[in-house]
Formats: sequence, C-alpha cells, structure tokens
Amino acid sequence: MNDSASNIDQRPLRWALTAIGVLLALWLAFHFIGEQRYYNTAAWQSWRPIMLRSEPQTAKPVEVRDQWRNALTVVQTEIGLYFLSGTRHVPAAGTSVVVEANDHWELYLCATEGQRCMAIHSFCAGAVWPNVIRDANGRAEGCYAPYLGKRSAEDLRKPPPSPEPRRVGPGKRFAQIPPPAGVSHPREWAALMGLRVPAEQTSPGKP
Repeated sequence: MNDSASNIDQRPLRWALTAIGVLLALWLAFHFIGEQRYYNTAAWQSWRPIMLRSEPQTAKPVEVRDQWRNALTVVQTEIGLYFLSGTRHVPAAGTSVVVEANDHWELYLCATEGQRCMAIHSFCAGAVWPNVIRDANGRAEGCYAPYLGKRSAEDLRKPPPSPEPRRVGPGKRFAQIPPPAGVSHPREWAALMGLRVPAEQTSPGKP
C-alpha cells in the first residue's frame, strides 16, 4: 500500500503549482505597475516624466464615492470640476493642488509638491458643483476627458462614435459615467486646466 502511494508521479502536481505561482506573480506585478501609474508615484514618474505642470489651485472635495468598482472623487477648484479615479489621496478642503501631464498625456491632480496624485477621469471647465447640465445621452458641454489621448491625428478628425448603452448586470453594479462632449485629446483643452501647451504639440515632451 505504501509502495503504491510512493510510486505516484508527483510531477503533474508540481507543474500545476508552478503554473499557479507564475500566474499569481504576473498578476501581482501587473497590479503593482497599474497602481504606480494610477497614482503617478515617484517610480512611475521616473518612467514617464512630468512635462507640464499648472499653477496651484485651491481644492474643495465635493463628492467622495468609495464603492466597489465605482470609487471616484469630485474636486472643485476655481478653474472647474475635476472627476478623479479612486479615493486614495483626496485633497483636504483649502489645500493647494496642481495638474500634471507626463510625456504620454496622462493627467493627474496632485498636491503642490507633485506627490499624492490621482488620475483625472474628466474635467468640466468653469463648472460649479452640482450644476453640471447633461443632455439626453448623459454628455455635458464644457466637459472633457483624455480617453482618446492615444488616437492618431487622423482619427481625431473623425466624428466621435455614438455613445454605447449603459451596461448593467453581474459585475456592472453601477452605471458607468458617460464620456463628456467636446474634443477629447488633452492638447486641445489642457490650457483650460492651467497647463501651458505649445501650439501644434502632439505630446508634452515631443514637438
């Protein structure tokens, strides 16, 4: 009996455990890199350096929604409303913040020293919370988002695609925030956030 048990080939089990370990290590690595990008950490800035920075603005959080798969923060400044992804580094009311853009047009709202950053989901120029007026499709005039930032110049000249229906069901517990109206590449509207963008510049770091 013991001889039979000792003769069982253990290699398939070892291969399975090794594969699980490799997949877990890859998931943790991608998660770590995503966190660095999401919050524009010093490690991420060494890889994607900051090329543009705005003058300080005074922050006032007006909504913090910390819910599963739907965490966001809305911050009011004298320039407009910032819709931020996540709730990790919510600025205290009355503190100074700056907008930063790296060489890939990733946008962040950060403390004035350039740390404790949160990714900018969208921006409404001159808007005052909660007076954001949306049309029937949920789009708001004067609001912009960088979700088309990596499209080519030819694609940017095409009309925007029609909005997709809001997704519901398992894993989609909350309606998605609809994309705003307006030109979506940051080079076209980043000046509204206080970033001084040279004319005809395709990226903050490359003319």
